[in-house]
Amino acid sequence: MGTRQLESVVRERCRSGTLTVPEVHRLFDQLLATSNPVPSIYPFNHLFTVLVRTKNLTNYYPTIFSLFNQLTQAKHISPDACTYSILINCCTRVNRVGLAFVLLGRFLKVGPGADARVFNPLLKGLCKDNMIHEAAAIVLDKMPKLGCTPDLFSYNTLMNGLCKMGQIDKAEELLDYMVSKGLQPNAVTYNTLTDGLCKKGEIDKAKELLDYMASTGLQPDVVTYTTLIDGLCKKGQVDKARLMLQCMVSKGLQPDVVTYNAIMDVLCKREEIEKADELLDRMVSKGINPNIVTYTTLIDGLCKKGMIDKAVNMLQHIVSEGHEPDVMTYTALMDALCKNGEINKAKDVLHQMIAKVYMPNVVTYNTFMDALCKEGQPELAEELLHHMISGGLQPNVVSYSTLIDGFCKMDKLEKAKKLLSEMVSKGILPNTVTCNIIMDALCKKGETENAEELLNYMFSESYLPNIVTFTTVIDGLCKKGLMDKVEKMLNVMLAKGVMPNLVTYTSVIDAYSKLGFWKDTIRVFKEMLDRGFLPDEVTYICMMNSLFKQGQKKETQNLFDLMVRRGLKPGVVSYQVLLLGYANDGTINDVINILDSMLLNNVAPDYLTYTSLIKEYAKNRKVKDAMCILIRMKQGGVKPDLAAYSPILEVLLDMGRVDDARHLMDQIIGETDDSSTQSG
Repeated sequence: MGTRQLESVVRERCRSGTLTVPEVHRLFDQLLATSNPVPSIYPFNHLFTVLVRTKNLTNYYPTIFSLFNQLTQAKHISPDACTYSILINCCTRVNRVGLAFVLLGRFLKVGPGADARVFNPLLKGLCKDNMIHEAAAIVLDKMPKLGCTPDLFSYNTLMNGLCKMGQIDKAEELLDYMVSKGLQPNAVTYNTLTDGLCKKGEIDKAKELLDYMASTGLQPDVVTYTTLIDGLCKKGQVDKARLMLQCMVSKGLQPDVVTYNAIMDVLCKREEIEKADELLDRMVSKGINPNIVTYTTLIDGLCKKGMIDKAVNMLQHIVSEGHEPDVMTYTALMDALCKNGEINKAKDVLHQMIAKVYMPNVVTYNTFMDALCKEGQPELAEELLHHMISGGLQPNVVSYSTLIDGFCKMDKLEKAKKLLSEMVSKGILPNTVTCNIIMDALCKKGETENAEELLNYMFSESYLPNIVTFTTVIDGLCKKGLMDKVEKMLNVMLAKGVMPNLVTYTSVIDAYSKLGFWKDTIRVFKEMLDRGFLPDEVTYICMMNSLFKQGQKKETQNLFDLMVRRGLKPGVVSYQVLLLGYANDGTINDVINILDSMLLNNVAPDYLTYTSLIKEYAKNRKVKDAMCILIRMKQGGVKPDLAAYSPILEVLLDMGRVDDARHLMDQIIGETDDSSTQSG
């Protein structure tokens, strides 16, 4: 076979899309052995391109470089800029940027001169790895110094990288710079910047860019309008998105499925399912076929609206129509079923998914594991983890954190600790959330020393403890009354740049209040106010409790009044504290007035309110007042049980008032008989 004929065969086989790796080797060897005439570099480049496009590139890239080395050793043929471009692209795709730089250096040394085609795949790889500074240095400095003018692809690649990193100001500066260099931006340039502006929420700027684009003679395309529509939708401006859609159509541009999906997404997120259904009908009527993203969005919307049966029916419908649901579709439905407590149905969906040869992803498994843990079945969730691993899927930090949280909530701390050790041994590092889960469990079991050790571990491993971390430890120390340690922890917290919040301060105030350290309680309360935190009802309740226990009824009332003046509506617990203060040191009329005040403020006294008062009066041997509260309890529609009567019976017997106790007991029996008769 002649050289030109062999080149033609290589070209056609590469275009076919069916070329295998062994066949690439054979054709490569044949080309390399041909010398009369010498083959051009183009068929070699075709073969390299086929290899770079293989699915398992990580497995084949050593083969590519082995062939490249054979090519460079051949004296009758040399790689060109396109060859190096293909090889550098291969390096960036397998995350070997260092090797890409080596190839670039080699090309600059042996090649005919710097060429943008060689730089561009390296720029793309750098931007993919978020190495924007390095990419910018190449485009704006290194390439010009080497006499290589960056082309439109170079600038567009850098602009895309800047936008993805949220550096929109620099992307705008880059647009001005490339124009100043005499390079005319194309639709890709403008669409990239438009997308960046929209993702940053700067919709007005994006519209201005649209107008500027049109003024340069470059007409916005479907991608431009779809990007703007998506941006408006994400800002919740659906009406403006619809107007933009109308504008797009008036310009002779037909919206595609991506355009409609953007609007569909926001409608479903707003739970406007009927409008989403109407949009689906409009799509179909215009000859635009919904894709799996469309249906997944709708199914997710139906699930969030609680219309799970309709979501299941839609899944069955799209399967019958020949659409193949993807992992996201199944995961959305599973998530809804799990949250609705329909674990068995979620299992069915998982099995259906596997039967369709769709391998569940980590998110799918995590969703199911979370549901099982919330149902109090962490053991089943752990089995699912093992199933996930046996299927070749690597769990992530969320997987283990979910399981650890599940076992902690079931009071199985030792098992949670073992899982923590297991995840570390697998190279999965716990994050702040994982540590917080363990820390909370330790503190709840009173193991504050172990919680402090865990906090020190977080410091040593450069984790960033957050407000939840510190508040959890502080609350644990507060519950044990270790106030010296609490004060030290507050100082550490501030030194680490973490500001205590209302929950933190309330824990400390509650602890000092319960210990009877009123001066410290007031000090922390004032510090909280100085830092701009307004106390909530819980904070006031803690302080009122402390005052009540010290018998300071007047101060308790003053604090209650202050809470009301600050616009906080007291709940039943706040009233209970106040009522107990007056029951202990006040008249029955004071208590009745407060109960009336509760009703006027739409706060209904509950069972605990009445029984607490009865116990307080009985303890102080004020039987008449206790009986008054009992009558008020019945009038308030709260049925007293034997536990409500018991304190009064006990004090009557203790006072030797046996007849009164017997009379009250007859009353209880009579009420019980009446209740039984009514039930019958």
